[in-house]
Amino acid sequence: MLPSSNSSVRLRQLRRPLLLLAILIGFACAGGDEGEFWSLFQPETANTQPDDRLYAFTPLLYNTDYSGFDDGATDDSLSNEANVKAWTAYLGNGYTADQVEAALADSAAGPLVARLAQTNAPAATYLRFAYEAQAASAHGSAWERVPGDTTQLRSLATKARQQAQTAADPFLKERYAFQAVKLADEAGEFARSREAYDQLVGSLSKRTFISDWARARQAGALLSLGEKDRALFEFAQVFANCPSRRHAAERSIRMGNLHFTEGALKLAKTDAERVAIYAICAIQPKQDGLPLLEKMVALDPKHPLNELVLTREINRNEYYAKQTRWTGYVDAENDRTDSLNFESRRTSVADYNQKLLAFAEGAAKNTALGNPALYLTAAAYLHYLAGDYTAAKTTLDEAAKQPTSNSALKQQIALQQMLLLSAQPDVPEAPTETQFVSYLTQFQQNAETRYDNGAAPYNFRFANALSAAGLQMADRYLSGAAATSGGWLSSCSSKKKAETVNGPNAAKAFLMRVIAAKARSTNFYGDDQLTLEDSTDTPTAQAVADFVTKPSGEFDERLAKLAGFDADVAYQLLGRRNIAVGNYEAAALAFAKVSPKAWASEAYTTNLTVDPFTVNFPDEGKPASKVSPLQFVQRLADLQTKAKQAAASQQRGDVVAQLHYELGCGAYNLSYWGNAWILNRRARSSAEPLLYGQTAATFERILQDPYYVNTIALHHFEQAAQLAQSPELAAKATYLAARCQHDALRVRREIEKEKTGTYVDDEDPAFNQKIAGIARAEYDSSASVFRQRFRSTRFAQDMLTNCALYKDVVQ
Repeated sequence: MLPSSNSSVRLRQLRRPLLLLAILIGFACAGGDEGEFWSLFQPETANTQPDDRLYAFTPLLYNTDYSGFDDGATDDSLSNEANVKAWTAYLGNGYTADQVEAALADSAAGPLVARLAQTNAPAATYLRFAYEAQAASAHGSAWERVPGDTTQLRSLATKARQQAQTAADPFLKERYAFQAVKLADEAGEFARSREAYDQLVGSLSKRTFISDWARARQAGALLSLGEKDRALFEFAQVFANCPSRRHAAERSIRMGNLHFTEGALKLAKTDAERVAIYAICAIQPKQDGLPLLEKMVALDPKHPLNELVLTREINRNEYYAKQTRWTGYVDAENDRTDSLNFESRRTSVADYNQKLLAFAEGAAKNTALGNPALYLTAAAYLHYLAGDYTAAKTTLDEAAKQPTSNSALKQQIALQQMLLLSAQPDVPEAPTETQFVSYLTQFQQNAETRYDNGAAPYNFRFANALSAAGLQMADRYLSGAAATSGGWLSSCSSKKKAETVNGPNAAKAFLMRVIAAKARSTNFYGDDQLTLEDSTDTPTAQAVADFVTKPSGEFDERLAKLAGFDADVAYQLLGRRNIAVGNYEAAALAFAKVSPKAWASEAYTTNLTVDPFTVNFPDEGKPASKVSPLQFVQRLADLQTKAKQAAASQQRGDVVAQLHYELGCGAYNLSYWGNAWILNRRARSSAEPLLYGQTAATFERILQDPYYVNTIALHHFEQAAQLAQSPELAAKATYLAARCQHDALRVRREIEKEKTGTYVDDEDPAFNQKIAGIARAEYDSSASVFRQRFRSTRFAQDMLTNCALYKDVVQ
């Protein structure tokens, strides 16, 4: 019997994965990384400036390495550099860039300002003013923000305006004008900020990037005044023309939730101004960007964001194709609108795919755009999504002929070739297998490497592609048809019903699924490979062992290696799957073929330390295991053989009962509740129930799984009780049978909680009454027998005195 403290811990451990499982059921296929989603098309295929890559589509705020948060990843790296360079040139020889940079940061201003006071007094005066303005402005972190001094800011804004009007030095005049616009905006005097820009900056005969900084400030003031059209227009021009405020301008558009308007477009006087509006709006969330992209291409075929917007829209449509639920919370009217818009947009995925396809095909023929390799690759992918594999292959073959220096585009072409190869009908033949395993080798490392350990960087789209292609190939081996023969965007599929397949094809299908699961496990909570191994049937496990140990060629060897299966892994799997169904003779034969080195691994030395035939009765303790995994299973096999022989000859008595009793103890320890579970399941934590699916049917599977509800151990304990002549042996066996039912009830209780769909307190009277009824009806038979027949045994008295859980089990 397990001690109470350990049992309560295990119950809490079970409750948590079941809760997480319920969350998974609710959020079907939710990604472990919120920035990852179902996508097979790399945004890097577009020729994009490095600083613009954060505008690629993402479910988060930005496509950055900081989980999409705007925590400095989108700062304009050129802003300080541009200003330092301008000041260094202005001051001339004798002033280094390092000195200027330190002075502008006010970290070493004293010596430089003192020197300037002797050689350029107006410049020294401006720097002192700038330091004063900086001190009056809001500052500090987002968590410890110190508000600005509004009174001081207003005074300084007036002073800056006066200096801008009277300064003779153009360099300083422009900076005072900028300060007048900026300080008025910070003081909340938005109309004065707008006027300062129009009057002071607008009158400058020569403008530099500082005027663009002022323009960005007055755009913010316009937004505060409610002049959204003009604010959008101004931000768009800053985004297009001022690298040192490019990200800031886009950030203002995004955070202000501004989108394209005809009113903003009417303010534009040139095509360059118009395309700037289309471009900044095309990379905003919550809208379809294709109509804007079409305008961009018509106005400027060489615009640097044309290709990025196309890949962004492809990725965005992929997201809507597979994201089944809006991920936000509906606690305000805006949230409700976003939720409804999400559901509406999901209904147009196929139609939008066709629009994107038409654009890509047209763009591939447009010589003014250039880069036909990208547009042909995109068109081929969109054909693939729609299920037109013939057109996809023809178009992709044409794309492969086009010259390109973009390594990501070359990878994308190979990736789509792999996907198309897996999507073909019929059972794969040898040439297809050889080609496909080469693609698997090419993409697997990038799909599995997450951390910087000298390997290639992780690419979640490669993981998605490996998963998709592996599953499609597995289905071809099982039924002769790929899983998505109707296309990824189709709700229907012409996939043939899976047939019962044995032998090499069953093994190939399993290993393909393992490869898919190895990639998928980096994207999702839990580890799908363990789920796959722990749920496969014994004929498939036998086929895998035969395939791995007797390869018929290079493909077989490479496939097994990519799946991570050698003879030891295969025979451990075969042994575990036979243990799961109680076939210890077959399990022993399989484990006998596992090398001693494998049994010496950390998994077994850590999790198999207690004698697997003890069940922690008060007088047993936790004796160290004296048998190896193989010896333990061989002992079970010997007991099973003798028990079968005794049953065949209808023998009874304590000797036969002891066979079943020991089989029951071994089976109990091979379950979730025992000390030898590592020989039954690949998973090494109590969270493996989490892995058993993402539908409510999972609950029923768990309730039928001997690993959790101990039906195999229960059978043997019941047999031992029926066959025993000794009341003490019968009492022990009956008690352990009751313990098996008690454990099963604990699982049932947690599942019944999750079925309510809400939190249920442990002391909830109505729920506890329901569970009590279930316990009496379905889980009390052995405990009832024990109460009726064995209360007066020495065993019962000893348990009553020394076992804390005794009453919980039998009373």
